[in-house]
This record gives sequence, C-alpha cells and structure tokens, in this order.
Amino acid sequence: MGIEGDAYRYAVKNAILHNGKASSGAIVGKIKALYPKLDIKKTMEIALEAVKKANSLDENELKKEFEKFEKQGWELKPKEKEEKLPLLEWAKKEKVVTRYAPNPNGPFHLGNARTAVLSKEYAKRHDGKFILRFDDTDPKVKKPIANAERIFKEDLHWLDCDPDETFFASDRLDIYYSYLKTTLQKGFAYICQCKSEEWREKIKKKQACPCREIKAREQVKLFDKMLKGEVKEGTAVIRIKTNLEHKDPSTRDWWAAKIVDKAIHTNPNAIGKHVWPSYNFASAIDDHLLKVTLVIRGQEHEQNKTKQEFLYKYLGWKYPHCFHIGRISLPGLMLSTSKIKEGIEKGQYSGWDDPRLGTIRAFRRRGFKPEVLKEALFDLGVNTNDSVVQWAKLIDLNKKLIEPESERMAFFEEPLQLDIHLAPGQMGKLLVNKKAFEKFKKGNVVRLRQLFNVKITKKDPLQVFADFVGTAKVNKPIVGWFREGKDVEIVMDDDSKKLGIADNKIAGKEKGDRVYFDGLGFCIIDAIEEGKIMLRFTHK
Repeated sequence: MGIEGDAYRYAVKNAILHNGKASSGAIVGKIKALYPKLDIKKTMEIALEAVKKANSLDENELKKEFEKFEKQGWELKPKEKEEKLPLLEWAKKEKVVTRYAPNPNGPFHLGNARTAVLSKEYAKRHDGKFILRFDDTDPKVKKPIANAERIFKEDLHWLDCDPDETFFASDRLDIYYSYLKTTLQKGFAYICQCKSEEWREKIKKKQACPCREIKAREQVKLFDKMLKGEVKEGTAVIRIKTNLEHKDPSTRDWWAAKIVDKAIHTNPNAIGKHVWPSYNFASAIDDHLLKVTLVIRGQEHEQNKTKQEFLYKYLGWKYPHCFHIGRISLPGLMLSTSKIKEGIEKGQYSGWDDPRLGTIRAFRRRGFKPEVLKEALFDLGVNTNDSVVQWAKLIDLNKKLIEPESERMAFFEEPLQLDIHLAPGQMGKLLVNKKAFEKFKKGNVVRLRQLFNVKITKKDPLQVFADFVGTAKVNKPIVGWFREGKDVEIVMDDDSKKLGIADNKIAGKEKGDRVYFDGLGFCIIDAIEEGKIMLRFTHK
C-alpha cells in the first residue's frame, strides 16, 4: 500500500478503538516499526496527515474503511530486507550462462568488478556457467596488456569469481570473418568507401550511403581484398544495415569492422590480420555462439543492445536477457582505465596497484578483504542509476574483518630513549615516540601502556629521563613503548612513505600478516627486504 497507505490503515484502526479519534503518537510508532529507515520528521508528517484523514470520516465511513482493512489483516510485519538481485523467472526454462567481457588494456577496477561479481553470482545461484571473454579486437586505441589472462584471473580468483571457460576474441577472428561475409552475401551489411565526414552528413540527414546499393557479389569481392591487406586503412568500413529513420543516429548503419594496417597485438594468432571487428559485432556473435543467456553491462551499452538486435534479427537468433547497470564512483580514487594507464606512463602513478587507484589489485595490496568489495557491489545490485560507493562503509566493513587478526603494537617515526630510574625488572631503558613526548614537561606523570607510571625528570633532544612512580592505573596520558625496534617502511594511501621503527614483535611476522599501529591505523606486511619490513597502510 505504500507508507501513506499503511499510515492511513492504522489510523482507521486506532480511530475505531478510540471512539473515532485516532492518536498520531500511536501511528508514528507503527510506521517507524514498519519503515525503520524513514526519517522521523517525515514519519510524523505522514502520521499527522493519516490521522487527519481518518478523523474526518463519519461513523459509517469509518466502519466501512475498517471492515475493508479487516479483511486484509492487521498484523504488523517490518519489510523484509530488499533483495538487491532480482529473480530470473526465465531461468526455470533456460540455462543461466553469464559472461564477463573486459577489454584487457589494463587490470580491472571496482566499476568493472561489479559486472564480474554479479555475473558470477547469477551463474552460481542457478547452477549455470560463468564465461570470461576478453574483448581484445582493438589493436590500435585500447591495446591489450601483456599477460592479461594471468592478471585478470588473479583478481577474479581473489574475488571468488573463477570463470568456467575463457575465450579471447582475438582467437576467433576467422569466426567473425565468416559471419561478416554472410551478412554481406545476404544484403544485411555493406562496405562503405565514402569519406567519414560525407557519410556522417548523410546519416544525420537520414539518407542512404551510395555504397549501400552495391550488389552483394561486389561487396564480397571487396571484403576478400580487405582480408588480404589490399585495401588500406581508412578507406573501407563494413556497416550493418539498420533503420535510417531511427531516432538514435549512432544506431543508423553502425560499423561492424574496419581495417588496421599495422595492428599491434599480444596474441600471436592475431599478428598479420588486417580486418578487425567492432566490439558490437564480435560480442554479439560470441554471445550467441557461446550460448550466453544473461548479459550484465554498463548503462552506456544499452544503445548497443539496440544495434545488436538488428544483427540478431537478420541471423534469426534470440537476444540474451540483459541488465544495464549504472556507473560507480569512489571519491578520492581513480577508476578510469585509460587515465590510469596514461598516469602510469607519465610517472604519476607507481603502477596498477598504486594506493590512489580503484583497481582490484590496489585494494588487494592495501589489505582490503574481498568480501568487503563484494558486499558493497551486491548492495548496489543491478540498479541503473549511477552510484557513489562510500569510503566510510568500506572501511567499517573491512575493519570488522581485519581487527581480530591485527596485532596491536607501537610505531615511531622518531624514537626517543626513555631512561627510567628505579624501574622494576629489566625495564630501565625503553623506546618511546619523540612526537608524543614533545607535549610533556618536567614533572608530568604519564602511563606506559599496560606497564606502569613514570614521572618525567629531564628532557634532552634524544633522551628523556623519568622516575618510576607505581603500577596503579591512573588518569594520566597513555603512551606506547617497546624495548627493541625494527626498521619499517609504510606506503601510505597517498603513495607517500613513512619511515620509522616498530616494536620488535613485528620481526616474527610474514608477508600478508596484519598489524595495528597505535596512532596510525591498520597496515599489512607487503614485503621483507634486507631486514627491513615494508608495509602498506590500509586505513585507520
């Protein structure tokens, strides 16, 4: 019934119980229980309006309304948590086969991961198949990186999204050529040799290109020349015939393949190829041939569905079910693969796992748990709206998971020796944080964490002297300490470095272990080199 409807329903019941006069206080309580996330001010406004409406009814009207609601039942049930992933009713009759089809021009980031995580989840829920298909048919603008399969599979494995099958579009060029030839033979496509500006002008005016009318036989001959490298780059483009009256100009006769004379590619099977299919053509063909039934991709690809449907209709195929999702942004982190790549080449970023980036590799190296990213992505579901992922939420989720496994210890950028007169046991000489002791004066009493209390008697630039003054817990400043330290280097979230000394307990740790440094936050051990322990700052 909605919030207003529920408020009115309970206002009618309350009015019946109280001689025709409902109480707004009672309705506020009911609505708050039913809609716990609703703002209290808004709740009160709705309750007051509902009470006003119920109290305006005469005795007969009130009775009729009550009887109507009586049949529906009065049990108050809070709304169940909304299922972020819609059910697939069609999955009862069709096998669920999903795919993640990244362009391997760089490791994927949080925005791309949303498609992978949701696609894997749907395949898992329905005992289906999850395919990794590299869309690597752009050897000029978005050139594939080396070792793409290993890099992507490492990140997917970390996210528990291992693919059931893996394909490279660049291995399937001959398949695309076969279908390109078919579309030309059947008159579904044509090879345009017009200058791009002239073609665009005609399309804008909804006019057909003259090349559209060239006979299929001639089209196929020209295509064979393209395959042999006898037609130069920029002089011929294969286009799928569509509705020239279509409201979206980009859909009109969209391009299916073009020539690249000097293609640069990491796949040996693709070297020497001259004709390269577009994303729209290659993915459309593969989605059918690989029996993909569910496609999850960005909202910006919705127009691609319209384009590809022309091809599917020509070939007599059924188009997959689709979810088009909005973009993700994460304040403070770069999520653009092309800009990241440019930044790395210019030396702006240290690599694909630079802590200022939103790549999965960066999150992993910083010490985030994969469950945290997955929960945040599941929470967004298949929403078509653009979304902002909140740092506070990611940190809160991650903190709950890593806190139990993070040993607490001290870290000092500038250590200071503390000499304690009459200290019990062997605790006469300790290392403390110079910065912490700058604010203390002679005569101040401080408590050494989980140890005892000391009174400062003298301060030097490199040393502090103090007297032992008891073990009883007192309401005094608490400071960290350790007897022996270990050199450490910490890469912070802005890629700056902190050098200092940590408690010698860290020497027993290994790569991947976590610690919590007092006054700094959570860190993960990244490497151990020549006795120095290298860490990455995770978050506070």
